[in-house]
Amino acid sequence: MTGGFPECRAVLVLAAHPDDEALGCGGTLAFLNARGVSSTTVFMTDGERLKGEPSREIAGKRRTEGITTAALLGCEPPLFLGLPDGEVGGHVEDACAKLSEIIALKKPDFIFAPSPVDHHQDHLATADIALRLLEGLKSFRLAYFEVYSTVRLTHLLDITEVIGLKEKAVMNYRTSLYGIPEAYVRISLGLNAHRSLYTQQERYYEGFWILDRPMSREDVTKWVMYG
Repeated sequence: MTGGFPECRAVLVLAAHPDDEALGCGGTLAFLNARGVSSTTVFMTDGERLKGEPSREIAGKRRTEGITTAALLGCEPPLFLGLPDGEVGGHVEDACAKLSEIIALKKPDFIFAPSPVDHHQDHLATADIALRLLEGLKSFRLAYFEVYSTVRLTHLLDITEVIGLKEKAVMNYRTSLYGIPEAYVRISLGLNAHRSLYTQQERYYEGFWILDRPMSREDVTKWVMYG
């Protein structure tokens, strides 16, 4: 386990829905942005199926929340791929093609993505897309972050100094978080506090599994299962 986050100039965040980036790595984004790093979030979907059936109204509100949250955290204006909510796994080739163009433009040192064991089908598909891009391009390092499920970590960043900003970012997602963002603040910050198990300090941390090289799906499974 390594403390801190590796030096970088630019990061690209792949978020399956508006809110995933705030929950999973909002503190890290605020921390890095304050130190001159350029960060951009790409939302794979607009999250239009929040309540089951697709809703253009909900999609619009979630896009707005994503835009205002990016500004709050000090990120560049976000990008939207507009893939169908709940069906990211059925649009892998299209997503990879679009993201390859974005990567060529943004030239990120790191790409952040939900971990390959996170608890949502779109999160899992986004994790797989990130791995495919790493295999194909080899121009960045991949950092998997935690949203709903924990993952075996390689790096831990102390976000205590920006925990208030992360809380504001999560609270900004009122529509996305079913009108009860305070419950998700408790959940997310609870995970960040739990990660202090590694340091035995009363602080908040976001954890990452950073891949320096492409891996097979079999090796990914072995890693997360502590093989």
